[in-house]
Amino acid sequence: MNHESHEEIPLTGGRVTKGVVKKGKFVYRPCCCNYKFVHNVLLWLESRDETISPHFKGINNDGREITTFLEGNSPDNLGEFSEEQLYEAGKLIKRLHIYLSDFPGCKKGQTVCHLDLSPCNFMFLNKKPYAIFDWDSAKIGDPKDDLAYAIWMWCDIGYSKQEQKLVNEKIKNIIKGYEIDSFNLKDRILSQMDRAFDQSWETEKQKREFQEWVINCKKWLIMNSDIFFNNVFG
Repeated sequence: MNHESHEEIPLTGGRVTKGVVKKGKFVYRPCCCNYKFVHNVLLWLESRDETISPHFKGINNDGREITTFLEGNSPDNLGEFSEEQLYEAGKLIKRLHIYLSDFPGCKKGQTVCHLDLSPCNFMFLNKKPYAIFDWDSAKIGDPKDDLAYAIWMWCDIGYSKQEQKLVNEKIKNIIKGYEIDSFNLKDRILSQMDRAFDQSWETEKQKREFQEWVINCKKWLIMNSDIFFNNVFG
């Protein structure tokens, strides 16, 4: 199959890695530092669920990875999501963690964590999240950490114009979709905020703005956590 015969179209949806382009039905992107692990994860997921992530198709002559193009759209930023979308996101994350819980190297209670389960890395079709992309940060870990990060992002914890009770309802919908019993969610989210604080950015300006945002998110979470996490596990 010839993947090289189409014009390269830059992809701008979601928070796309620099240099990602679409050619025909395929996506070309620079390989990340742990690309071999990521490619094995994508192959593993494809063998279990053909729709949940892009399919890895190889590396081209200039060293870029080739994956299938996911139909649909992804959000450009955090925002408002319906109860159904939040519930479906929780279900999708649970499926993902189950599929990857027996990936080579995972111990009991572990899975391959995506580690950036922002809605910006989910593909939507008919307004429903159905697939997850941008696996550059993936590593083996505790699925509760992955879920905690997703709850922070999907519920936009830190956006001070939101009512605290609304955040509580959003969390409930994701938890309901994921079907998990009580765990130390607040501490897990705070830990994920600390992890995200140290992530790398292309420019110092981007890094500074992001770190300021994380600090504000953390302050708002601590200030309002009693309402956020009231009876979220049903």
